Amino acid sequence: MRRSRLFLIAGIGLLLLGVAGLWQWRAHERDGSAALTRGLAALDRGDARTARVELMNAIRANPRSADARAAQARALALLGDGPGAQAEATRARALGQPAANTRAVMAQALFLQGDSPGALREARAADLPEASAVAAARVIACAALATGDANGARKALERALTLAPDDAENWIDLGRFRLAIGDQGGAILAADRAVALAPGNAGALALRGELTRAQYGLTAALPWFDRALAANPDSVPALEHYAATLADAGRASQALSLSRRLLGLDPANPRAWMLQAVLAARAGEGDLARKLLDRTKGRLDDEPATRLLRGVLHMEDGNAVLAAEALASLVDAQPDNRAARTLLGRAYYLNGDHASAASTLAPIVAQRDADPYVLTLAARAQEALGDRALAADMLARAAWPVRAAADPFASPRDAALANGAPPASAATARDNVPYIRALLASGRTEDALARARLLSRANPGAPDAWLVLGDTLGAAGQPGEAARAYEAAGNIRFDRAAALRLAAVWARAGNPARAGQVVQLFLSQNPNDVEAQRLAAAMAAQAQDWRAALRLLRAVRAQVGDNDAMLMADLARAALESGDRGGARAYAAHAYRLMPASPITADMLGWVLLRTGDKGPAPVDLLEKAVALAPGAPALHLHLGQAYAAAGRKGDAKLALGRAIAVRGFTGRQEAIDALAVL
Repeated sequence: MRRSRLFLIAGIGLLLLGVAGLWQWRAHERDGSAALTRGLAALDRGDARTARVELMNAIRANPRSADARAAQARALALLGDGPGAQAEATRARALGQPAANTRAVMAQALFLQGDSPGALREARAADLPEASAVAAARVIACAALATGDANGARKALERALTLAPDDAENWIDLGRFRLAIGDQGGAILAADRAVALAPGNAGALALRGELTRAQYGLTAALPWFDRALAANPDSVPALEHYAATLADAGRASQALSLSRRLLGLDPANPRAWMLQAVLAARAGEGDLARKLLDRTKGRLDDEPATRLLRGVLHMEDGNAVLAAEALASLVDAQPDNRAARTLLGRAYYLNGDHASAASTLAPIVAQRDADPYVLTLAARAQEALGDRALAADMLARAAWPVRAAADPFASPRDAALANGAPPASAATARDNVPYIRALLASGRTEDALARARLLSRANPGAPDAWLVLGDTLGAAGQPGEAARAYEAAGNIRFDRAAALRLAAVWARAGNPARAGQVVQLFLSQNPNDVEAQRLAAAMAAQAQDWRAALRLLRAVRAQVGDNDAMLMADLARAALESGDRGGARAYAAHAYRLMPASPITADMLGWVLLRTGDKGPAPVDLLEKAVALAPGAPALHLHLGQAYAAAGRKGDAKLALGRAIAVRGFTGRQEAIDALAVL
């Protein structure tokens, strides 16, 4: 009986404790303290999205909670909502939170809104508590870099690392700083350290993915973004970079799916709308692309990709005036961007502003490897300006059957730069790279080489320093040393600039197999790169692998369209050698229609007609025209000699074949000798 009473008393006690606990829990839920606790715990885990929801509940329950407002400011800042974070920090201060406690988050909120001076004032305030010193130092670094104070940014990050050497966020910011100043090697080391300290940190993994994309290529970067999203499926930055990488790799459906996930998390995300606009433009849906681009609400209008897309869409819409407005600022910011410069030159030409078209295209025209389209467009501008002699010279270059080797991009400022004082420091890439290129353009190769060596020694982690060293070594006639410099650049950032330079220098050094390996490696990571596809097609043609050449050239055509006469001529040759006679005729005829004054298109159409059994005078007429346009090209004499032989004109055939044989180093010389022997 006594034992039963004890059990009854214990049960009643437990029931009372449970009721008290339930009452206390209900009380905490009512006053918001429970939600605040959960929100703070989520912030500690780095889960800002969950924290925002919990803190919203805490504020709803207790709108006058200064602690909840301050915590919500932190969550919103982590989510990139600068105005929201500033508003919550201001409310927290109004409710009694000491201003010192919200200095760091207010600084971050102001920086997110582009107010770098304001951010620096908050982060450098005298009453900043020691607990906020690391976060404030990171904001100081970002704001200082945004105002052009790289040295101040470096010092702030050094202080953050001194205070918290094992904080992965410090290493992430250091990696981004090094990337911004061009020290990609240093950025890789910092990102690796961040990943080692926090293997589950989505920001560290996403940064490593960005760097891997530049270092090795698009495909190699994808596993890093997979890891970032496995760590945090709602990481907006990781989703943005992953989707963009998939789009550039040609995996449009996956990129579109990720962009929709982004919009589910952040319905106003401008990068998601921008990505969808790019995908629509690539699919030929111009109207849809314009509508999607409008949904960015102008938040990305200052970025180069947006300006280029707007320019392309305006051109497609027939509005060259708006296209020129969109592209002019882009070319000013990126003078070496050939695609933007060419498009701007065309926009000016269509607007009737021929002087601006000519001056815009002049730096490309000054290059030995200027493509026929640019030369023809520039010639038309000169004709409109009344300079027919200069126009004729440009048209002759456009028609010439062999393009010269590429050289560093010329600038109208080259002469002034080369003749002026050298940059004060030989260690800064920003001003030394243009100076070195100006020296090269002015023929001062030895001076350029000396400066480039100093720059690369001072910046071993900067790929641009190695690229310009390779350019100077190539100009100095040292292809082996140039290849080593390009390889050093490629080991840090294997982009188009490094890959195509490396392939070209190995080809000049007499190692086409190694050049081909470089191009294939680059294409394996960047399957939609047009320049690499064209180079790979040329290498396949040299190796007599005509089916591979045809496949690659068709891939190029799918991206650039049917208005490139040289591409059409290359397609005609590849189709002919692959056995597609009908396709060869169609390609060759279209190439000739696009550029009838070119010896290449005339030769190709005549040769295709001859090889496909045309019995009329057209093959001989076209091949004679090609030789008349470019009498110094032995390949054209070879084709004409064979056409004469097929027409029974043996005397003329012997003369034409003899001219081809007389050119030393001509790769088709043995074929000409064999043809002559048959006669």
